[in-house]
Amino acid sequence: MSDINLPGVSSSNIDVKGIIDKLVKVESKKLDRLEETKGLLNKEKSSWVTLSNKINSLQESAEDLYGFRSPFDDKIAFSSNEDVLVATASRVAEPTSSKVMIEQIAKNERMISDPLQSKQIFERILLRLRVGEPSGAPPEGEALVEINFNGGSIEKLAEAINRQAGDQLLAKVAKDTDETSVLILETRKTGEKNRLVPADPTTSEFLQEIGLFEEKAEFSVNTELRPEKLKPVEEKAQYELQEDILQLEPENSVELLLDRQITSQPNLLLKVKVRAVDLEELELEKVPEKWPDLRSIGRVTVKDIEIEGGDPVSRIERPVKKVEKKVVVDNRVLGMGTEEGIAGTGEMKDLSDQFKEYSFRLTDIVPQGETVDRIVFVNKNTGKRIEYQDVVIEDMAARAGLAPKHLIQASQDAIAYIDGVKIQRDSNEIDDALKGVTLKLLRASPEGIDLTVDRDYEKITKKIVALIEKYNELIKYVNEETKVISSGKLDERSEAGSLTGDITVMGLKNKLQKIMMNPYPTERGRELSLLAQIGISMGSAGSRWEDIKGGYLQVDEDRFVKAFERFPESIKQLFGSDTNNDVVVDTGVAYELSRTLKAYTNPRGGIIPYRITTTETNIREQEENIEDWKEHLEEYRKKLESDFIQMQQAVNELEQTQKRIDNFSKGFQK
Repeated sequence: MSDINLPGVSSSNIDVKGIIDKLVKVESKKLDRLEETKGLLNKEKSSWVTLSNKINSLQESAEDLYGFRSPFDDKIAFSSNEDVLVATASRVAEPTSSKVMIEQIAKNERMISDPLQSKQIFERILLRLRVGEPSGAPPEGEALVEINFNGGSIEKLAEAINRQAGDQLLAKVAKDTDETSVLILETRKTGEKNRLVPADPTTSEFLQEIGLFEEKAEFSVNTELRPEKLKPVEEKAQYELQEDILQLEPENSVELLLDRQITSQPNLLLKVKVRAVDLEELELEKVPEKWPDLRSIGRVTVKDIEIEGGDPVSRIERPVKKVEKKVVVDNRVLGMGTEEGIAGTGEMKDLSDQFKEYSFRLTDIVPQGETVDRIVFVNKNTGKRIEYQDVVIEDMAARAGLAPKHLIQASQDAIAYIDGVKIQRDSNEIDDALKGVTLKLLRASPEGIDLTVDRDYEKITKKIVALIEKYNELIKYVNEETKVISSGKLDERSEAGSLTGDITVMGLKNKLQKIMMNPYPTERGRELSLLAQIGISMGSAGSRWEDIKGGYLQVDEDRFVKAFERFPESIKQLFGSDTNNDVVVDTGVAYELSRTLKAYTNPRGGIIPYRITTTETNIREQEENIEDWKEHLEEYRKKLESDFIQMQQAVNELEQTQKRIDNFSKGFQK
């Protein structure tokens, strides 16, 4: 905008744009105040949102400590050898310790065919196979598998089996020579009952043709304990057969002659019930106590005086000292062999005075492929009589008629002993032997495995620590957002938090501190009703005010774990319990925290969401005011410019009038 000359003042100019800018700047101070207010509102909103997030976080931690999410019932299982046994425990498991011995793990059945020409082409055929025993409807009983083989090589057959029956069977082909291959076929499921059987004559004929199955005679061997079949190993061996129980005295051996020779194979199982009787304890029970032999000595005359004798002890039997022998303890009390001698023995773990059944694969006693014809009962112990009954040799893979020709691995059940109780299942994952505990058997082991089920103290402690951390974070934030820092000078403003002076926030802090300090009902009564009694407090006795004035809590983890080990149920009740037996938690630290915080965070009518909404409304109003004032400033500037333009025009007109007057005056003077 051009400069204007003031009438009557020569060469005096005015900066119109500068004047307008200054006038607009003065008018803009209100806009600055509006922007500042908006910034404070945004900061306040941010504070409310952060406070809401911290409250939600604390509320979630509190809800993790009562009701169905409570960790106080969580259990954990420990195995002393996780290469042999792995265990997991659910919430319903009971804390306990057990000794587990795994005799054998469950296995699937695996077989191979005869060597076949790799390029041999087989005709099209429908194979029908049964997997499992027909003891019930699938999946409990057998599964009928059909493979529609369109013909081709042995590899094509394996592909067809895997494609059409892969959930039940697994087929592989291995080249045993440059020109021949073998088919390896196995069942997917483990367990003695899950054997593979041809389901029709056509299938049987084909499987015999490729050498996968063959007709076998039924396995049978007589192991009955009969006097005529028992033969002492040494002369004058001391043994006795009473009611089908063989009693073998210490340091003696006797053989049971079998009715046929047996070749050691992994599918042959030797079972026997054995117990050990401690003869010294038995002798003490039988021998009565011997009392001294008391006799009267009658009358005695001494210098014409007769003295009546009493009943003194005339003879006391003294125990005869036995010659002490070196004590021998040997649990290898059963073996197998031939006329030439013992080929191997099996060890009986945990022998006791009660009969216990032991099972051995023949290959665990005698090397595979060796032939035996007798069972040898051996007692090298010096003070125990070993007794045997129910001796059986059975073929785990035995089946009437058709059977695998080349059995690599016989199907078998898992067998384990838990505290001496035999557990037999068709799977290596056992979830019904101990309440709430799942056992996963990895391999057999003669050594006992220590299984411990206990409360998950680590998880419980972490949940408690998380709650206290979230609590402290919330208290710290409230302290920071409500504090006032004075400069100490009257002419300087004090620094204040965004929520300073807000009674809602201060009320929240007071409620939380009260909840954490209050007593709550438990089965231990006053003995355990406060958090401080389990190691959760603002500090130990004698703490300085500077250390506790912030209201923050501390957790003594060692003290908490010790308290929980002693009073698990009471501590669970301290955080949440049902006092009126309506199956709903209605008191406790965690419950009260959650209930109180819900009033602040509930999206429908909660205090914090209401404050956030109100602040957002105020921000929008400020934004509208700012936009309105910006429009006002634009109009104000335009008005000033218009006014100055009109002023300029008026000045110009005055100047023109002045010139005309001057010109008129000059003409008149001439």
